[in-house]
Amino acid sequence: MNLGKWISLFLSTLGIGIGAALVVGAFVFMINPEVTPSTMGVEGILFNVIQTVTVGALLGAFSHMGFFAYLTVNLFAQGIFKNKLLWTYVQVFFIVVVSGYAAMLRVPEGENMLPYFVLPGLVVIGGYFVARRKAAETNRKSFVPTMFFMTAVTLLEAVPALQQFNAYGTVMMVLPLFLCNAWQILRLHKILTPVATGEPAGRAS
Repeated sequence: MNLGKWISLFLSTLGIGIGAALVVGAFVFMINPEVTPSTMGVEGILFNVIQTVTVGALLGAFSHMGFFAYLTVNLFAQGIFKNKLLWTYVQVFFIVVVSGYAAMLRVPEGENMLPYFVLPGLVVIGGYFVARRKAAETNRKSFVPTMFFMTAVTLLEAVPALQQFNAYGTVMMVLPLFLCNAWQILRLHKILTPVATGEPAGRAS
């Protein structure tokens, strides 16, 4: 990956983060009966738009850092786990553990845990479809690593929001992160320089 491709991926990721944050903000604005253009005024609306754009850009940048951290961990793990099947099992294990951890983080004391598995469940379902597309565009070996990135990494990145017990804050963080991560993992094999064998590098990513 050369500098130009990296800058393009970084800026496009920021754009997706900003776009997703604006969509979430606009949706919340429309469904909240207590907030109207007349009550907020032009300055209030402008302030909220700037704040939302800033949050979206920060989430895009955070996602980008997490993406390269994931690539680094994946590279080291492939060197440590000589048996690739073992590394696959480790990733599946972390998908299950992190999904459960993300659910339990949000459970107030004494409440039923089951409803709080909805969010991790949705992330897992979304991750499954992203992983299917990644595998279709590259090969079957990329399915589990993509699932690991889209679920475990996304949920770990969203831990600060999950600890707030705030639905709006959770969606505002999880959705942009998920979309940014999906964009990056699906773009990776398209922007990497082909290796000597002619097979696109990063197919197992």
